[in-house]
Amino acid sequence: MLYAFGASSGQPRQQFHSEVSWADVGVTTNAVALGRGFLVAVNSLTDSLYNSNRVLMTETVMMMKEKIIDTYGEVRYVMGNGCSGGSIGQLTAASIFPGLLDGIQPTCTYPDAETTGIEVGDCAVLVRFYASSSTWATLMNGKTVDEVNAKKAAINGHVDQTGCHAWVNLFSNLGRPGNYTPMGVLDDNTGQIVPVGAPRNNCALPASMVYNPVTKPDGVRCTGPDHAVAIYGKAKGTNRANTTTDNVGVQYGLKAFLSGAITPEEFVVLNENIGGVDADSNPTTARSHADPDGLAAVYRAGIVSDGHHLAKTPILDLRGYDDTKKVQGAFGIHHVWRSFALRARLDAANGNHANHVMWRYQPVLVAVQSPDPATASLAMQSFLMMDQWLSAMKADASSMALENKIAAHRPDAAFDFCNKLSDPTHSVRVTDSAICDSDPLLKPHASPRQIAGGPLAENILKCQLRPINRADYNPIGLSDDQFNRLNAVFPDGVCDFSRPGVGQQD
Repeated sequence: MLYAFGASSGQPRQQFHSEVSWADVGVTTNAVALGRGFLVAVNSLTDSLYNSNRVLMTETVMMMKEKIIDTYGEVRYVMGNGCSGGSIGQLTAASIFPGLLDGIQPTCTYPDAETTGIEVGDCAVLVRFYASSSTWATLMNGKTVDEVNAKKAAINGHVDQTGCHAWVNLFSNLGRPGNYTPMGVLDDNTGQIVPVGAPRNNCALPASMVYNPVTKPDGVRCTGPDHAVAIYGKAKGTNRANTTTDNVGVQYGLKAFLSGAITPEEFVVLNENIGGVDADSNPTTARSHADPDGLAAVYRAGIVSDGHHLAKTPILDLRGYDDTKKVQGAFGIHHVWRSFALRARLDAANGNHANHVMWRYQPVLVAVQSPDPATASLAMQSFLMMDQWLSAMKADASSMALENKIAAHRPDAAFDFCNKLSDPTHSVRVTDSAICDSDPLLKPHASPRQIAGGPLAENILKCQLRPINRADYNPIGLSDDQFNRLNAVFPDGVCDFSRPGVGQQD
């Protein structure tokens, strides 16, 4: 059986027909699977566009399997597919209920939705800072647009400034609990934020039903956590779900400063003025504070994908390119580093990533949409290889641990490779990761939180703190005035990313 997960993200309080077609040929291999005798399953509650409650999404897979088994008989195995939010659906299901899916084929991969929100939130405050800080504007006086945008890219960790613009435009408004007019960036050169589109709410409900802090405080709240309040729990003394958004102690632009990409003064001004958001996603001068109970809940539930659990599922990861809006047709948010973040979680938990295979290609995001036949065929090759992998595992009746079976029956052709831009036929499979990384459309970049010193795994929602240490800023260094100002920004200390996050369980 092939289970097809839908893309995007949303939390409407209505049910829709699935956005995924079992006959799809434009994004997935669904129609091919159907033609080969596979049962193909879709459900709107496993489409991220229509359901951001990851536990409910995973339970839907379980109930779909039960219905199918009751109706048609035992299922030999279930493999998943899906891009972007569809990758989140697969990986979160594998994290929450290992074994529900026997093998998965994420494309446009994100390890989970919860930690994807770290970059969305960081980009939102950064883009707002760049556009509204008069002190930053003064520091940028006399610099060309390209010079200013190079500094933004260095702070953001991206190939250019458009990645954060894309996050702001596409998903930064999903944290709004009530009715709102979307804000976005229309000019990628200036990065100015302006109203875009008509008023709306994220519940897809009449405006009169939705939360307003003054006129309808008991109205329906339309955030992702509120959509899954039974999992997140309610913040004490409120009617809202716990939030996991946090940037206390985060030293934005730290690595950009240490590399010389931004000056000491720019680094200090950035952190003095970055601010955060409150529980209703309103901009604040203070940093964002997560609710401890919410942090513990998302780690405990597996909503933050867990490397121990993910190791129990074969993963064929098709990694296309979408690191910038400057490529025609690009979204600009499905960054290459996300697949490496998934791998980092597996390595940290298990000491290996024997269940994870990564195929990198470019310049498209989804392989089947490539005009190049070799790249377009990768989705079909992935489907056939996962079929081979799972068939061999199911034929093994030994008592070997599941993780060992996955490694033992991994097909010989299931190895990491990339297709380089310099190969016009994309027929040469390059297995040297250093050579792959030398291609600008294959190289993994980073995120704002990683530039602030965070781990590649990007699974620390709220960091533990340590005292600020002046030696950390050598050899460039800070003046006495700059160091004192930075101390004032971080009175309780800065992030200690060498320790687990607050609420994070091993």
